[in-house]
Amino acid sequence: MRTRAGRAGLPVAVLLSLAAALALAGCGPRGTPLAVRAPGPPHPTAGPLVLETGGGRWFVESGTDRAILLTGSHTWNNFQDWGVTDPPPAFDYPAYLDFLASHGHDLIRMYVWEQAAWFPGSDAKVVISPMPYLRTGPGRALDGGLRFDLTRFNPAYFERLRDRVRAARDRGIYVSVMLFDGWSIELKGQKTGNPWRGHPFNAANNVNGIDGDLNGDGEGGEVHTLAVPAITALQKAYVAKVVETLAGLDNVLWEISNESASSPAADAWQYEMIRTVRTLEAARGEHHPIGMTASWPPDERGNRPLFTSPADWVAPRDDPEDPYKTDPPASTARARPVISDTDHLWGIGGKPDWVWKTFFRALDPLFMDPYQTAILHNLPAWADSGRAALAPPDPEWEPMRRAMGLARAVAARTDLAALRPLGALCSSGWCLAAPGKEYLAYAPVRRGRLRRLLEAVLGPALHQRLRLDLSGASGTYDVEWVDPARALVFPSRPVRGGRSVVLRAPFLGPAIAHLRRSGPAPESAASPVPEGSR
Repeated sequence: MRTRAGRAGLPVAVLLSLAAALALAGCGPRGTPLAVRAPGPPHPTAGPLVLETGGGRWFVESGTDRAILLTGSHTWNNFQDWGVTDPPPAFDYPAYLDFLASHGHDLIRMYVWEQAAWFPGSDAKVVISPMPYLRTGPGRALDGGLRFDLTRFNPAYFERLRDRVRAARDRGIYVSVMLFDGWSIELKGQKTGNPWRGHPFNAANNVNGIDGDLNGDGEGGEVHTLAVPAITALQKAYVAKVVETLAGLDNVLWEISNESASSPAADAWQYEMIRTVRTLEAARGEHHPIGMTASWPPDERGNRPLFTSPADWVAPRDDPEDPYKTDPPASTARARPVISDTDHLWGIGGKPDWVWKTFFRALDPLFMDPYQTAILHNLPAWADSGRAALAPPDPEWEPMRRAMGLARAVAARTDLAALRPLGALCSSGWCLAAPGKEYLAYAPVRRGRLRRLLEAVLGPALHQRLRLDLSGASGTYDVEWVDPARALVFPSRPVRGGRSVVLRAPFLGPAIAHLRRSGPAPESAASPVPEGSR
């Protein structure tokens, strides 16, 4: 017999069990909120980020020797304005910084577009402003504006760059400053929106006789190689101007280029630009970490050109050898920090579970956020009404934004500099540990409709369990649980080391166990565990 409730898909007995479980749940332990705080102004003694001694894993704040988790979101027009009107609509940068701070984010990529107009995949004429060169003419460029003089920099461009990086610094936000962009010189497999038409190095767009299309294919792939010495000289002059503009700002990281082509020639160009930045900064007595990010489209070499580069940090892509989407390689596999950016994995994508798995492999998670830009087929979409389709931040991505701020809040509760990815110590395979001192273990769970129903019916029977190997660790450990779904912290009973222990979360869903040794640890408290083991 099916009742009215049964026709809704649940028998009466199940509904009664559900009600009972919910009633019991209300009597369970109550957690305290996990505070997600804005980064805030930099520490008075803090300097530029440096790499850990010995290489790998975390970035360290020089002047304080404090390891930090870099995590946050970035969007395409956070430096240059863009849209289908001329001039394009102005981006509200102060509101953007407020948005980042409210989510506890401390890192952005500052996007740079090399073209003045057009964007791959768009039929519309997308206008981008400001540009680094003055438009003096004589003559008109392909976008209708005056031609560029590549020997004259645009002061407004560099003033905006310094102002925006400095404003981020005052909010405690690090900025990965992009110098070049592979999506500015070629179609990237798209059928419309060729950006080369709007590039200053297109012979039709400058008064200096510069032509970056050597093979005459209507694109500028040669620009991101060393094939044209005159262009390389112009690029180095631009890099020198950017380095000069941002001198003295400690919140800078450098990114050579966003998704340049996959080729040995493009790699050699990026390597040369890395050396150029390093030489320019050394002459000023400065050094900010220099990064190389994934190429596009991919080739059979995968991420090898990144990890054999002279870069200080890298942002790889996902492939069978390096499954950064599902099973991120531990940072200790390669001796340099890894910023795992959804831009190079999905384009736009990811779930909170990815944020936690990335963190637990000692990688820095970063999100490509559409923010106010409408999306179509995983690319920016432009309305036919003569203006960009801007809207409030899409709530679909709020769980990702929130998870990154929570990960940073969890990291702040630990001695992050001491933690290493040691998955072999934990039954789930997701563990950061300083053996004998501190352990952080993550138990993920996939929560489909059936799982949620079983949780409601069975309650505590489905609470997460973690087996943690403390056999090489002596002493007693304080235990707390973090509920990453609800941002709550729950205290738990201490445990003793010298054995494997089974820990049980006091709530349903994904769970994080945090153990810290009570009192000082003896020097021989723990036997060594191979780094990077899962």
